[in-house]
Amino acid sequence: MSSLTETLKGTTMRMMKNYVQQYIDHNYQQVWDKNLPEIERIFAKGGDSAYGFYCLKLFEPLMAEIVGAGFVPRPVLPGTFPQSEEHWGLWEDRERRFWSVIHQENRQPLGTLVSRIYHDHTRPRLPRPPQVYLIRETDPTLISHVIVNADPECEEPMDGGNGSYE
Repeated sequence: MSSLTETLKGTTMRMMKNYVQQYIDHNYQQVWDKNLPEIERIFAKGGDSAYGFYCLKLFEPLMAEIVGAGFVPRPVLPGTFPQSEEHWGLWEDRERRFWSVIHQENRQPLGTLVSRIYHDHTRPRLPRPPQVYLIRETDPTLISHVIVNADPECEEPMDGGNGSYE
């Protein structure tokens, strides 16, 4: 049986993950369409940096909401390029995983939100909508190992096992 603190952390993180995914599902395409001319310009000059620009535009309002609700994502959502991992998919449907540890205002870490950004290296295109999942791990030195080796499709119970809240 888990402690009340762990149960509350898991519940809070699941609620946040669900909210973030709903936000993404509702906004990802219109943010893409609105910013497409700039995305195309950046892609022509620097490839992947166009997707970084897109993520900034997509996650900026969400970041403000999360901070306004009393949480502190570190690094900012969806995460930073140097700390991200890209090992999955074909060049036309590539997946990069970003992460951000969610803290309470008292600096207590709750868990980590992992954002899966699907993108095309051959042209500016989102082959699939971004997806999010949670991991329990909050130590930056271990997060990369977890997101590279864990299967986000294989969800674990929040109290159990391999560092996953789901």
